[in-house]
Amino acid sequence: MSKVILWDWDNTLADTFGAIFAAQNDARVQYGMTPWTKEESKAAMNTSGRNLIKDVFGADKATEVRAYFLSRYAEHADALELKAGAKEILQTAKELGFVNILASNKAGPILRNEVSAMGVADYFDRLIGAEEAEEDKPSKIFTDTALAGIEADMIISIGDGKADIQMAHNYVGGIGILVWTNPNGVEFAEIKPDYAVENLAKASEILKKI
Repeated sequence: MSKVILWDWDNTLADTFGAIFAAQNDARVQYGMTPWTKEESKAAMNTSGRNLIKDVFGADKATEVRAYFLSRYAEHADALELKAGAKEILQTAKELGFVNILASNKAGPILRNEVSAMGVADYFDRLIGAEEAEEDKPSKIFTDTALAGIEADMIISIGDGKADIQMAHNYVGGIGILVWTNPNGVEFAEIKPDYAVENLAKASEILKKI
């Protein structure tokens, strides 16, 4: 049996919000919409990118808008960086014997490129992105696909949003660790983290005690 961590990527391990936010507003302006505030953008990002674009722009325009969004994201993503403590907590998890699965709603090819570019690919035993399961995160179909073939007796999810906590709670005894985000927000009224910490160093201390 294995201990597994389902890791979020965007704004948990990698500081990508600025690039995503800029590309979202590029798309909104391009298609005649008012730009979002940062708060509006964050509130909308509890689903996959493809579902968000479909919800905002409509299914008939989704393919066209997504292509435009991705082109703009690539322009804004030149200066992406890891969050403070990211490599350290990944190393700790590896030393503690966790199976590390990167489970993101970012498109798989983009996810793999970013992970490789930031030098952390070797920390992960498996990566799964949006559209690589029949449903996206936080669906149990997504997490079952991520865990396929692994006999896990402990499942932990570490992320910055409601979807990340839901991934852990898809399973009896699953542990959701919320990092960076205020756990008292309305999005956590029904889905509550088991732990909430303000940085990855403190999340690392939790892993050592579990």
